[in-house]
Amino acid sequence: GGAGGGASVSSGPPAGGGQGAKELWTQLCIMPQGRLFASSSLVLDMKQEYNAAMGRLTIMFTNPGKDPIGNIRVMMPEVPFMRIQQVGEPPATLGPGQQAPHYVQVQCLRPFLHPAKYLVEYCDRPGGQPIQVPLMLPAVMTKFVTPVDMQVQAFRQYFESFAGPPRESVTVGQAKVSPAQWPNYITKGFNMGLVPGSDPSNTLAAGTLNTGTPDPAKPGQMMTVPLMVRIEYNEQGNMVRITVRTQHGEVTQALAQIIASSSPRPKAADPRPSGEPGRRAPVRACAA
Repeated sequence: GGAGGGASVSSGPPAGGGQGAKELWTQLCIMPQGRLFASSSLVLDMKQEYNAAMGRLTIMFTNPGKDPIGNIRVMMPEVPFMRIQQVGEPPATLGPGQQAPHYVQVQCLRPFLHPAKYLVEYCDRPGGQPIQVPLMLPAVMTKFVTPVDMQVQAFRQYFESFAGPPRESVTVGQAKVSPAQWPNYITKGFNMGLVPGSDPSNTLAAGTLNTGTPDPAKPGQMMTVPLMVRIEYNEQGNMVRITVRTQHGEVTQALAQIIASSSPRPKAADPRPSGEPGRRAPVRACAA
């Protein structure tokens, strides 16, 4: 099955007591598993497994309430940067305390900033109005990155070759996490390799973005993009400067925004829309 056509959903916070969806999503962008959504009638937990340009997502639907829920539908509008495939359908109904998985496969085709949407709709009572939950897949670009082992001399050589816009992005701000945590963010959150000799005042990292798009210059191989990051920390004023350089301007912009919204820099604008206002779906009463 494909990813489904364009979907129309109402904007705004989902009904049914949905809470902290954005914080949950941000955590899943740097963690392999966790909660995606929670309300009094529906809970979604997610497990993510990635291998180069491919990802396998398991979304576990749970009904925590005392009443059944039904008319469950998921829409994932097609996007040009990612191939999305449902492996089986989500559960159509869930009795009290019941749970069932929805399996989704993704493949990164090219660099991207805004994530793919995962739009859930369900009814919590017969004849009631459908509850719409506009979510996003936490399959952000850094999930398709693999670490590169690189010595500092080689790092410097490549780093210099990618200098200047659009392949370079520099952001400056106050650190919001301790510099001692950066290696953890870099290796586990952004899937990059730490360059030996890195320390809290000067942290260096290298990785490769993997795609499922054939490389015209290398028959039989897929296109990849090298990425490099330097985080400089100054205790005076608790200031941090993050320099991102990659071979591709679009990759640089996306990586810089993901890093800024997830970790060391506090004041960055979050690049991800929390579900733009859409057309309100036609009202369909829930089946009795």
